[in-house]
Amino acid sequence: MLWYYMYPSTEEVQDLPFYVISIGLHELQPKIVRPQGHEYDQFFYNTYGSGWLEMNGRTYELPEGAAFFIPAGMPHSYYPDGDIWDVRWMVPGGIGLPDLYRKFHLEEGGVFMLQDESGLDRILNQMRTALIIHPKHGTVLAAGSVYPFIVEFVYQTMLYAIPEQEDAPYAHEILVLKEYIGNHFMYPISLDDLCKVVPVTHQHLCRMFKEALGMRPMEYVNGVRIEMAKSLLIYSEYSIREVGEKCGFQNVNYFGKVFKSYEHMTPLEYRNSVI
Repeated sequence: MLWYYMYPSTEEVQDLPFYVISIGLHELQPKIVRPQGHEYDQFFYNTYGSGWLEMNGRTYELPEGAAFFIPAGMPHSYYPDGDIWDVRWMVPGGIGLPDLYRKFHLEEGGVFMLQDESGLDRILNQMRTALIIHPKHGTVLAAGSVYPFIVEFVYQTMLYAIPEQEDAPYAHEILVLKEYIGNHFMYPISLDDLCKVVPVTHQHLCRMFKEALGMRPMEYVNGVRIEMAKSLLIYSEYSIREVGEKCGFQNVNYFGKVFKSYEHMTPLEYRNSVI
C-alpha cells in the first residue's frame, strides 16, 4: 500500500502569503472524523476508488475524480466505500489565503469533479521533491507551489460556488448542465448540445436558465469562460489568443468582444491592470 505524509516546519515561512502545512497521499484513505473540524483549510482529490464526505450537515458522494475543499473549523468526516480509495491532499497556510478564497468563492467549501488530475499531481510532487531534496530550505521552495496548486484546483474543478439548494427552480437540471459546461467550456457549446444533456426544447432550456440563474444559457457559458480567462490572464504567461482558445473562444476578436462586454476592458487591459 502506497502512502506518505509530510508536515514540514513552518517557522521559516509564516510571514509568506502562502506556504505548506502538510501534504500527503494514501491509497486507502482511512475514515477520518473531526466533530470540531480541522485547524486549517484542506484541499483533497481522489484519483481512483470512491468514498463519502459528511460536511456542513450534508452527505456527498465522492466518485473517482472528485475533489473537495473543507474550510478550517467546519465539522466533517470522510471515509472510503470500498477496498481502494486513493486520496491526495494539501493543507496550506499564509496571510494571502483569505483574499484568494474570496476571489474564487471558496469560503463555504464544496465537492466538485476534476477534469484532469495530472496538473495537481505534478504540483504536489514538486512540493514533495522540494521538501525531500532540500531539508533545510525546502519549505521556502515548496511554498512557491501553493499558489499554483490552488489555481489549478479551481481551474480543474470550475469551483465558483456551492450548488443551489434542492428546492431552487430546476435545481437538478441546472446542476447537470453546470457540470457539463464546467467540463466542456473549452470546446464549442451550442443550445443543441445543452438540449441533449437535459432533453428539452430550446425554449424550455432558456426558461430554466432565466428562472434559476437570471440569464440566458450562452450568457452563463460565456461567464464561465470569462472567469477562467481572467485567471489565466493573471496567473499564466499564455498569449491573449492562447487564453481565448483554452477557454473556448476560437476567434481572438470574438474573445475580446465578449470579454469587454463582461469586464468593460479588453483582455490585455485586464492583464495589465492586475499585474
